[in-house]
Amino acid sequence: MNLRSFIPSPAEIGREAVILICGALLAALIMRQWPAGKSFIRDAWGEPGGHT
Repeated sequence: MNLRSFIPSPAEIGREAVILICGALLAALIMRQWPAGKSFIRDAWGEPGGHT
């Protein structure tokens, strides 16, 4: 068993970081532009203040 095959390369780590950051920014943009979606998610997770 080769341990190197389990450790990601720096390029793979960077690519995944960029994907994660872009996904978070996209989700924030969508939630800002779509208030009904924010209420839906708050209701689904059972958080207070879901009805705005």
